[in-house]
Amino acid sequence: MKYIKYGCCALIIFLFGFASVNAAGNYRISLSATSVSKGKSVSLYIKGNSLVGGFTISSSNSGVATVSNSSAWIENNTEVIKVNTINAGTATITVTPTTVSDDAGNDLSLGAKSLTLVVTDGGNSINNDNVKKSNDASLKSLSIDGIGISPEFKSDVMEYKAEAEAGTDKIKINATSNDSKANVSGIGEVSVSDGANKLEVIVAAEDGTTKTYIINLTVKEFDPIEVRIKNKKYTVVRKKDDLPEVDLFEEKKIKIGKDEVDGYYNDKLKIYLVGLKDDKGNISMYIYEPEDNSYTLYKWVTVGGVTLYINKPVKVIDNFKKYKMTIKNTDVDIYKLSKRDKIGLIYGINVATGNKGYYVYDKEESTLSRYYNKEVDVVKRKYERTN
Repeated sequence: MKYIKYGCCALIIFLFGFASVNAAGNYRISLSATSVSKGKSVSLYIKGNSLVGGFTISSSNSGVATVSNSSAWIENNTEVIKVNTINAGTATITVTPTTVSDDAGNDLSLGAKSLTLVVTDGGNSINNDNVKKSNDASLKSLSIDGIGISPEFKSDVMEYKAEAEAGTDKIKINATSNDSKANVSGIGEVSVSDGANKLEVIVAAEDGTTKTYIINLTVKEFDPIEVRIKNKKYTVVRKKDDLPEVDLFEEKKIKIGKDEVDGYYNDKLKIYLVGLKDDKGNISMYIYEPEDNSYTLYKWVTVGGVTLYINKPVKVIDNFKKYKMTIKNTDVDIYKLSKRDKIGLIYGINVATGNKGYYVYDKEESTLSRYYNKEVDVVKRKYERTN
């Protein structure tokens, strides 16, 4: 009898799986040279340590330097990206993690890392650590054409406010650095939308030191539609151009009171989506109920061709526990037997089919599929009878 008991236990473990525990991962970046004459290239090294995932690579000044690949996949290895130089100047090469996890399958929240590359008019590559590089990442001036900022600009003040008239969709930001060798990004013509806009001007010093100046710009609305959710104020986004793309929804005009705004509709789910902007300029999609004029946050993920509208389950399956996980920038509740498991269950509605229930999420294979627990229930009943 005890062999049957052990056999059932083994079968259940086999069905649900397990994973080993590893230390949280990280990554490092480096350049083969931090100064080079134009026309020559350098190598960017991205070294992963106990992690797996995707990274994006970008140059702040494509007129000075460009990267051979805009993305890379790291699996505890070192990826080499070629950086080509075009003209003299300074460019900041930035590496940003997208979806990254440690060896145990746990999502990692890792920030972007940057290095500054100086491109000269001529001469040999320079990579002399004894030559002291400037760490001055401050601005000498900051302004917006035709719009005042407050408080009055000072080099050591990092955050400002500004207000633009209704109907403004573009502004021009001007800035100069204290050090001519520093690189300034986020300036020039910038698109803005009604309500709050968070604008960042980033200064990269010669040695790679960075500072970020923030302008919180409010664009007045002719007749703003204000909404309060849990004592927090939002404004309804009126124009389609300001809304994020939403999978498997069609564009639709939506009536809110006496106003008509751009939004989305899904016939399978019979729900309307509108965009709400908070006081920091962040836009999220909300389900709008015309009958009671209510708003509910719409959370969804698309994995392996399946788009799931995230819901809260009525009942959690026995022996499963709830954990938090970030999938493609969306925080979701995932139900697993153990935190270290790479496969878990997510509850939601398939936006394409309307099917509601648990779906199996496989982080390693990046797939979503319907959870069918009939076989598992049979094994559980046999195990209970054996006990």
